[in-house]
Amino acid sequence: MKKTFSKLLILSLSIIVCSGSGYRGSLPDINAQFEYKRTSTQETQPFYRTIDEIDHPAQFKKVPRENPAYIDIILKKDKSSPYINDLNDVIPLLEKLQKCIQTDGSIQKFNAIASSIIDHADYIAQKYADRPEKYYISYTKLQNISAHVRTVATLRCESLVYIKYLATQGEGQIYSKDSLKEQIELLSQELAVTIRILKDST
Repeated sequence: MKKTFSKLLILSLSIIVCSGSGYRGSLPDINAQFEYKRTSTQETQPFYRTIDEIDHPAQFKKVPRENPAYIDIILKKDKSSPYINDLNDVIPLLEKLQKCIQTDGSIQKFNAIASSIIDHADYIAQKYADRPEKYYISYTKLQNISAHVRTVATLRCESLVYIKYLATQGEGQIYSKDSLKEQIELLSQELAVTIRILKDST
């Protein structure tokens, strides 16, 4: 009986396998899942449409370094170096002093900006005295411009006091208008170089 049942089972399976009828039923619809493969991709547009646009690109807005939100969100996010952040704090001050010179600002305004620059430079000098940053060109230039600013600010203040009592010859010549003007022009040139170096470093 068992042998007969086994033979019938084997015979039934062989009929099913050899008949070639295969799977009978419905397959899942997968068209929706592959629809993106059929859609045509959009053509990429060039950044410049004409040769003239390449030669004369649109002017971009000036970097708002004086805006704390820009420094905190944009620059500090991508460049988290404390040294770079410290440089970004002092660059607007150097630019303000340069503008003060160009617009012939008052001695009081000049000295107020100069004092802030000196304070920032002293802070950076102390903070990075034992770190590799003290060997950077930007570090050296900042300390040099700070000393230069201090000298010119002192000369301008002293001239207000001593010019009344000293002749413009000999020792008093350093306080003459021409001498002070020359010192301020040299400072303005050095400011431009320092600002460029600091910006390149950030």
